[in-house]
Amino acid sequence: MKPFLKKSWPFLVLAILSFTIHLAFLSYPSQVVFDEVHFGKFVGAYFTGQYYFDIHPPLGKLIIAGWAKLNGVNPVFDFEKIGEQIPAQTLFVLRFLPAFFGGLFVLTVSWLAWLISRSKKVALIAGLLILLDNAFLIQSRFILVDIFMLTFEVLCFCFFFLYQRQKSFGAKWFGYLILTGAFFGLTISVKWTGLATIGIIGVVLLAKIFSRKLADYLNSSISVIPAKAGIQTPRPQIKSGTTKWIQIKEALTGLIILITIGLAIYAIPFYIHLKLLPDSGPGDPFMSQAFQRELKGGGNELTFLQKFTELNQKMFFYNSTLKSNHPYSSRWYTWPLDYKLIYYWNQNQQDNQDVWAGKIYFMGNPVLWWLAGGLIAVTLIQLTTKKGRQKKPIVYILVLAYFANLLPFIFVSRVAFLYHYLASALFAILLFSFLLSDFWPQKKLFAGILFFIFISFILFLPLSYGIQVPASFDRLESKLINPLVR
Repeated sequence: MKPFLKKSWPFLVLAILSFTIHLAFLSYPSQVVFDEVHFGKFVGAYFTGQYYFDIHPPLGKLIIAGWAKLNGVNPVFDFEKIGEQIPAQTLFVLRFLPAFFGGLFVLTVSWLAWLISRSKKVALIAGLLILLDNAFLIQSRFILVDIFMLTFEVLCFCFFFLYQRQKSFGAKWFGYLILTGAFFGLTISVKWTGLATIGIIGVVLLAKIFSRKLADYLNSSISVIPAKAGIQTPRPQIKSGTTKWIQIKEALTGLIILITIGLAIYAIPFYIHLKLLPDSGPGDPFMSQAFQRELKGGGNELTFLQKFTELNQKMFFYNSTLKSNHPYSSRWYTWPLDYKLIYYWNQNQQDNQDVWAGKIYFMGNPVLWWLAGGLIAVTLIQLTTKKGRQKKPIVYILVLAYFANLLPFIFVSRVAFLYHYLASALFAILLFSFLLSDFWPQKKLFAGILFFIFISFILFLPLSYGIQVPASFDRLESKLINPLVR
């Protein structure tokens, strides 16, 4: 036990801090916050049986509803407007699983960082940076579903890298492949933006056929880490017999199994969703007349496949035509700058003749996002040079993952928000973790960068929790974030 604690204590501390920070003050504010007006209603619909329509798949809402049912909580409230009073205990239960996943997300990112680097330093830094990011904290403290998708996506990549390191077509190879497919299915069952996951995996498997360097990295039992001056790093142990034909066979088999399992997993929440919503409700007008007649007891019996197909067609239609204006919408190219912040909630309170203000903004840690986004830009420029193209394969994979998650918002004109950048921000932060680990021996530089990231996190923490602060501090925060709001 002592050797384990000696080796693992930094990660145990990280876990304690992560769950403490995410679960603290969970029932505050005891009011509806931002998109809880939508997701609160959706969760409540599973208790009334009245059909609702959402542009996102149902898994995230089902997870929260199932947890509420297990805890004996009836979440059926109006959720009509931001600021509506809801019992604190109800909100605690409804917000618990997103917050728990928020704490878990820090650890899964740390695990992914270790798998792609086999460096405890990189793993610890990656987990710490995610912990110190206000955006991931905020988006996992309310009745929202993004954190489920992000956690499943990270776990999908964790099992992907593990499956790549196994003997081809062996039991472990198939086992990790099945887990990769399962978590891919869970990812897209929360939000379709998770489809970037299979795109990234597909490109990597295709590139692996033509790049021995990438194949060596993916197949190695130890990571390929840049050698320090004067220090010899061990050569990676490569799986034998990896001819091009075997790689093509591996890639095709892998993709077929991934997609098949992913789609099977994807269909299951829809089946539960439709079973729990048998009655007419506010979602009726979005569906066909035949679908509506069945909801109204008209006797027209559609099969699950028919309802599943129609619902996905409607989701696609309304996703692709969602062009309404919103005061907090923004374009993808502004997101690395942490612009434009989203006003989630506010409350003013008179106390001793002084106004204390409580506000919640969705915002990333500005220092972290600017540094990580800047590194992506610099890396992209470097990759256009001959020397830059010699970078390790993991750099290419992280840059690919960053832009693959941005792609839906680059070419689609639908209304979008700063929180759509979270998946890309994750991969920018992972890349930044590699850079920071190189600074570790230069203790002053490393500590200086980490210090400013930490101060930025603490400074804007009241805007993450909605903590009421004196008017003077509120004015200071307002001045600091003002350029990021307009």
